Amino acid sequence: MRYISGLSAAVAFLVLAAPTGAEPTIESAPPAQTQLIKSQKIEADAEVVMNDKSFRIAKGETAKGFMLLAGTRANIVLRNEDTVAHEFVSSMLFNVPFRLDGNGTFVKLPHAAGVRVDPSQVVQLTFDVPQDSKEFQNMYEVFWCNVHGKQHGDKMRGEVLIVEQRGEIGGG
Repeated sequence: MRYISGLSAAVAFLVLAAPTGAEPTIESAPPAQTQLIKSQKIEADAEVVMNDKSFRIAKGETAKGFMLLAGTRANIVLRNEDTVAHEFVSSMLFNVPFRLDGNGTFVKLPHAAGVRVDPSQVVQLTFDVPQDSKEFQNMYEVFWCNVHGKQHGDKMRGEVLIVEQRGEIGGG
């Protein structure tokens, strides 16, 4: 009993000795910033809009496709403004690990891979652009919707040009 009353006295002393108006350290510390992959705002290298059963390049190099730099990380935004689901599939993504942000479904074909995007959804693909190597030698790729773009004349097909930077950039 003697130990309990001594402990109570020590606790009472600490409570009374604390300065008035002092805030607990938890409240005075800056709030913790939780970092979620899906909440990060990453600048897109290309944006492909799916509408009226066709692809439209909203951000990129050309009306038919876009350009990526070999050996860099690419961020491609896929925006489905159509009333049906579409797919963004390419042999460039076959056996290449990529991160999928948003509400999409992974699609794997015998020699290509990609993502299925439901109506009114936005998805971002992030991956490392392949370099010219033994495993990857095409520097020109195509992408298509596996539902509405399988044939050569279909509107749901596009082009990806992968350029390799060699040497220094600049004039002189």
